[in-house]
Amino acid sequence: MSGMDQAGLSVYRRVKLDLAYLAGRGMDQFAKRHPAIWRDSSAMQKVQLSDEFSTFIESLEESFAIDNPALFIDHACWAAVHLTSLGFSKKYVSLILDTLREVFEKELPIEFRKQAWDFIVKSQAALKKSSMDVPTCIVPDNPLADAARSFLAAGIAEDKNRALQILEDVLRSGVSVKGIYLNVLEPVLKETGRLWQLGKVGIAQEHFITALVETCMARLHDLIISSGGRKKIRRQKRIVAASVGSDLHEIGIHIVADFFEMDGWATYYFGGNTPVGSILEAVRDQNADVIALSTTMVRYLPEVRYLVRSLRAEKTTSEAKIIVGGYPFKVVPDLWKQIGADAYAGTAEDAVTIANHLIHKRD
Repeated sequence: MSGMDQAGLSVYRRVKLDLAYLAGRGMDQFAKRHPAIWRDSSAMQKVQLSDEFSTFIESLEESFAIDNPALFIDHACWAAVHLTSLGFSKKYVSLILDTLREVFEKELPIEFRKQAWDFIVKSQAALKKSSMDVPTCIVPDNPLADAARSFLAAGIAEDKNRALQILEDVLRSGVSVKGIYLNVLEPVLKETGRLWQLGKVGIAQEHFITALVETCMARLHDLIISSGGRKKIRRQKRIVAASVGSDLHEIGIHIVADFFEMDGWATYYFGGNTPVGSILEAVRDQNADVIALSTTMVRYLPEVRYLVRSLRAEKTTSEAKIIVGGYPFKVVPDLWKQIGADAYAGTAEDAVTIANHLIHKRD
């Protein structure tokens, strides 16, 4: 269970369950309780069910670690939309939760059983209120909404040349690099995620669009350097930006790094799947003022916490300010405090503003 700090906030305490065993028991119990559904399920559907049991248990571990059901509840609501879009019954997630409750009553350590029951009850209640309607991420007040929709359509059609032409047309119209990031590339990435959740794009299309956005970012990089990297400043501030652990969803933190570069910071950017030791070494070598860390997946929160503690423990890195971001931190507003960071940033613009504020306060 999580402890409390002096301010009364729960402190992150890692919880490690036997994920493979519990997921297997969940599959066995589901087949026993729902033989007709099990019999009629395809091999692919059974793989998807197994993945869901595993992901629910990962979400449970992290909800235990922060003493907050929000991550577990959020996954239940997300999975309800996703599985329904794939043709599963609307009650499927509720059946999974009922199965997990039965498994947890017998298999979880005694000290976790009551809390697990509470989390499942709250998740069932949230499911009854949740909507299957997930609003578009390309909003009407976006000044480049038409360009973003056209770019996305080209990406879904896997038409790279058309997408790059749209980007060129937007640049020629006088839109800044920052405007393209904020109003085209970021909304396209978020909308692609929404469409995948709704089953309207596949993994191959999602990967194609991700690679396409990375290509666009590479083409814009010279403009980024000219717009920010040559500012005359007293002492160039330094940032290390990294996607933690084996999380390969690295575009978000790459965008953050580019925004810092546009603001005149010396930027040291890591891609995904970077070992903790390498990040620590870079922070030391670069004498970083700020470290920006990102994870999109709940399962990597233990690695974020380990890295933050490691940075705090070493004399040469302990004074650097740590800003975290990514989906789990959006779901749980106080999670950055429990992890031990100095701040949370929901957007790349926010990250730059917060970093400048933290450095100003320190100086």
